[in-house]
Amino acid sequence: LAQQPQGFQGGGIPLGLNGRNTGQSSSSWEGRTRRFSIVSGSNTSVNAPLDVAIRLSQQPALVYMYLKYKWAANEKREAYQMLETFASDYASRIGFDLHNPDTFAEHIDARVLANLSGHAEAADDARTIHLLARFYFKQAEWLTTVEQSVLLLQEAQAKAGLSTGESSYARRLVRRESIGVRRGRGSVSGSGQASRDGIRASDDGRSKQDAQYLYELKGGRIDKAILEAYHAATVLDRKWYKAWHQLALRHFLETQRYQIEHGHITESMAKNHVVPAVHGFFRAIQLSKSDTTLQDTLRLLTAWFDYCEFESVSQAVRDGYNSVSIRTWLQVIPQILARVHIKAESTRRLVQQLLVEVGKSHPHAIMFSLYVAARSEHAERSHSVKDVLAKLHDMYPELVEQTELVSRELIRITLLFPEMWQEALRNASLCYYGHKDVVEMMKILRPLHKRVRNPETLREYHFVQMFGSDLAAAEEHMNQYFSADSAHRNEALVQQAWELYYVVFRRIEKMFPRPTSLALKDTAPTILQCRDMELVVPGMYNPDAENVYIASFDPNLYVYPSKQHPRRMYIYGSNGNQYTFLLKGREDLRQDERSMQLFGLINSLLSKDSETARRSLTIERFPVVPLSSNSGLIGFYSNCENINNIVRYYRESHNQPVNLEQRMALQFSPNWDTLSVMQKVESFEYALSNTPGNDLQRAMWYKSPNAEVWLERRTDYTRSLAVMSIAGYILGLGDRHPSNILIHERTGKVVHIDLGDCFELAAHRDKYPEKVPFRLTRMLIMPMEVSSIEGIFKHTANHTMRVLRANRESLMAVLEAFVYDPLVSWSYLNDTEMGIDTSQDTAKVTSNTSRNAQASEHAARWSMGGNGGANMSDFASMGGSKPDMGVSKAGNGYYENAEGKAWQTGNPKARAIVKRIHDKLVGTDFSNEQLTVSEQIEKLIQQATSSENLAVLYVGWVPLW
Repeated sequence: LAQQPQGFQGGGIPLGLNGRNTGQSSSSWEGRTRRFSIVSGSNTSVNAPLDVAIRLSQQPALVYMYLKYKWAANEKREAYQMLETFASDYASRIGFDLHNPDTFAEHIDARVLANLSGHAEAADDARTIHLLARFYFKQAEWLTTVEQSVLLLQEAQAKAGLSTGESSYARRLVRRESIGVRRGRGSVSGSGQASRDGIRASDDGRSKQDAQYLYELKGGRIDKAILEAYHAATVLDRKWYKAWHQLALRHFLETQRYQIEHGHITESMAKNHVVPAVHGFFRAIQLSKSDTTLQDTLRLLTAWFDYCEFESVSQAVRDGYNSVSIRTWLQVIPQILARVHIKAESTRRLVQQLLVEVGKSHPHAIMFSLYVAARSEHAERSHSVKDVLAKLHDMYPELVEQTELVSRELIRITLLFPEMWQEALRNASLCYYGHKDVVEMMKILRPLHKRVRNPETLREYHFVQMFGSDLAAAEEHMNQYFSADSAHRNEALVQQAWELYYVVFRRIEKMFPRPTSLALKDTAPTILQCRDMELVVPGMYNPDAENVYIASFDPNLYVYPSKQHPRRMYIYGSNGNQYTFLLKGREDLRQDERSMQLFGLINSLLSKDSETARRSLTIERFPVVPLSSNSGLIGFYSNCENINNIVRYYRESHNQPVNLEQRMALQFSPNWDTLSVMQKVESFEYALSNTPGNDLQRAMWYKSPNAEVWLERRTDYTRSLAVMSIAGYILGLGDRHPSNILIHERTGKVVHIDLGDCFELAAHRDKYPEKVPFRLTRMLIMPMEVSSIEGIFKHTANHTMRVLRANRESLMAVLEAFVYDPLVSWSYLNDTEMGIDTSQDTAKVTSNTSRNAQASEHAARWSMGGNGGANMSDFASMGGSKPDMGVSKAGNGYYENAEGKAWQTGNPKARAIVKRIHDKLVGTDFSNEQLTVSEQIEKLIQQATSSENLAVLYVGWVPLW
């Protein structure tokens, strides 16, 4: 570069890329140099000789690379203005108009590929066009960064009580901070760390100044300038995925911003932003690789479903519908089914057509999902899906019938009549005795009365013979109660019904102890007879692999003694392999299904980064197949044991009490529940200092056959724990008690289950909120051995967070779809939004002493042998954070109509969740000041290991472990 720039001859006339005379005089390049000197002003670059050479260069690729370097070196003002000037010069050379790019698009093929005087000239033009697209793309990208920086600064000023309009004052403030840092750096020159901090602060100050300057330079046109630059990039390179993706995303974000500010979208906004977004996403999907389509497809669905009332949007979707592969829709089937009952008639028909097309090409991918929707209590949703099933039945009659049979019988097994009635009577009693809501009470019990009148299996006939008469008499009392008008209803009839219900409840408890195993011949004989089916093993469909069909079902099921009593079942595949599943009831697995979707994306991102791929960083996943709104199948992760059982077995084998730490804490402070926070911290730390807490560490050592295997397992354990900790923090995953964390016995990898508490739901509970971002207690730290948190764990956490922050747009696409999904968002609604005003109920109860006594008597009467108020000493038999009554998992009768409540972009609580996720992925989750990845990880670890945060957690979370 110090020599004469390539492309120049002795006469001083610049040449083209191949030494060709471009026809421009040297005065034009001297003019360019003068423009740069004016642009740079008094900010003299440290690379002035190099700047001069670059300004006179005829190599666009060299210019592009150098300007990216200057931007990265925090010389943002000079870099952007040089980029803008070079882009303008190259555009004028090929006749491209930034403000009217479509006219150039009509002739671009002719300019590059038609008959020209020489092939070299065509090649030069093609390269210039290709690089000019990169110039405009980078211009838009940098302006977006400027906009985000200024918005963060304005938000910080607003919170500090400053006026966001006083931009000159903000610049003076930044300048003073920068000067102060430089002065401070000189005074502490003996400290290397202080010097580095000062340099970084100075660079940050200059970066903020440059951002503010460029933001003001564009005035109120920065949004338009970004869109123009992205649009120019798509015109100049029509097969560039990144340009189409960013253009569509920018239009999409502009639409959302407008809706948040104004509460609605106008026809002009739909035409100017939503339609280009839809078109851009379709084009991006066409150009993308298979592992990058998810984010674009989800954004496309959001734009489509949120604004389908505009005919222009619907038409844009219809135009692009056939331009993408049918496999595009396979990964977003849950999101499509969530909107299958949308009100817009044309959109609903197109959704049904889409599902039929997917089912025609990939029937095994959607059959179980269709039957979940068909069983919905939402009439319109059920009707829409049944229309799809009817059309698929004409194509695959046996497959559709087998899917219906298998899903129906598996649902039957999840809850037997005794369990079903116990659960229902307990919830119904809460409605009546706690809320005096007879109508809600019968909403819970009426479907069960209907089921009792139509028994099908041997066990169901046996139950009806024993309890049918009492239940029929109770139902008759309730029918008489409701037959009268509301002003003359006899409350004694309800009391008589509850006397009968109570007798049934107690008899069930005595005569039907919790089973440890079930036989299919007694519970689901139909499914036992199924052989060599056309149905693929649930969750095992892969369009790129050979199908594995169901050969048969194992005749016996094992029932776990845990709270929900899941069943372990075996399905034999046509390939001769045995597949193990957990059959779960009383729980909505659609949320777990969406979480697996997110973890799949994270694994894809980690596999594409060189540092994380080299370390094989992944999140352990498993199939999740919902069967209904409160039941489903989970692929069994073999050779795993939860931490609770590992510690229990170890202590029992060494004759140690399972609750050793809790005994120590109670010995120090017997009245634990009445202690203040600082007293709990003191007791907490006393228990830790007087117990070893190395049970998990020793168990992993004893189970390793040699030191090499132990070292490998320790490394895999630490890395997988770090990856899942960061992923769980981004998702807001809570309830990480020892029974929800498994460890693979052969690899040492950590596997998380029960993913129902998302978006920091556990952190906002009224009682015992979880104040830790993830579980990092002493018991989990010990197996990391000598390096502890500061070694592999922190290094892996930094790499994982770096990758997630770098790909935040992809993650936000999935997480926004998760938040706004009407089928899973119900669990984040407030009680009042669901029609349950707990504050009023509490006021009524507290205002009536006799009512309080009645409620207490009722709770004791209807308790089913549970431990009621758990204390510190019996924690080992429990697990989990203490739930709020208003926010529980599926199965509670209060939420049976929740799936009809769709969240829209304007919902304030949804927006708050999305904003919180965005802050985590940007680094502003602790303050308005953007943290580096290492600083963010350091703060997260401090929170996770803080005794103040751990000591106040619910005892079932087992913080002392």
